[in-house]
Amino acid sequence: MVMIEIENIKKFMAGFLGGNLFDDFLMSEGKLSMNIAYEFDGKILKEFYDTEEWEEMKTYPYVMWQEEKEKIFSLVKGKKTPLSFQFVMMLKLDLVSDILAKYNLAIREDEVAGLFINILYDRQGLKCTAGVSRKTFVLDKTLEEAWDQEVKERFLEFL
Repeated sequence: MVMIEIENIKKFMAGFLGGNLFDDFLMSEGKLSMNIAYEFDGKILKEFYDTEEWEEMKTYPYVMWQEEKEKIFSLVKGKKTPLSFQFVMMLKLDLVSDILAKYNLAIREDEVAGLFINILYDRQGLKCTAGVSRKTFVLDKTLEEAWDQEVKERFLEFL
């Protein structure tokens, strides 16, 4: 589990909220503290959609970040920066196989519950932490090491 201190916060936030930096991720959960506190549960609520819409939406258990980032941006934009925020981002499950192949890992896709990036901002700075969730306990940490490396590579431009 690697923790990265983001130096160029402005550039990172432009990619996070306005760019495509996390468009291949789902929002698992989030918290935003400003003049009031907001909490987001990224689980998609089936009841909101009609049957046809749900057939399209049910691919992922959580909402796609590319669909939510504008709403979050509308809350954040303004003259004052938030007191803090935290977002737990999960790589889209159909992209896990790409990571396994890229790092030549002998792990089955169905053994991986999720590859995560935890984004934490407070007025002291912005940190990103990589995390892996497995469906069963294993001693082998090659997936965790590979995901740490992938996250470092993705964030090089912000260091």
